[in-house]
Amino acid sequence: GVVDRSGGVGVAVVGVGGVLSYGELEERSNRLAWGLRGLGIGRGDVVGVLLPRSVDLVVALLGVLKSGAGYVPMDPGYPAERVEFMVADSGVSLVLDSVDGFPDGGRVDRVPAVGGPGDVAYVIYTSGSTGRPKGVVIEHRQVVSMLA
Repeated sequence: GVVDRSGGVGVAVVGVGGVLSYGELEERSNRLAWGLRGLGIGRGDVVGVLLPRSVDLVVALLGVLKSGAGYVPMDPGYPAERVEFMVADSGVSLVLDSVDGFPDGGRVDRVPAVGGPGDVAYVIYTSGSTGRPKGVVIEHRQVVSMLA
């Protein structure tokens, strides 16, 4: 789960949309992960996350990772053509534009870990030297190496 020494009551995220404690972040991201798994989303899938920078964005990114899938961050301000290109190019299985009302089956328990160091954590798109966005796949091992 989300690492916290305050018993879940410490503040984990502050941003547009409010404040989440570690416990709330854990519960909301677990709900989303279980909902994604219920739709068949998991290891090997990539989910587009089309949300503004907000508390919900943090919930979405963590929930997608807990499901075993990777994510493609997409700014809602992008032109529709860019989003469509990113979806097609990255093989996105689903695009999340909200975390509210997502079918979760009522589960908030911890999601069993799946995947490994070579699995996709996220795909980030650069502007591309040719004028077309270029997707760069970042694996879990690269994220861990960067944070270590």
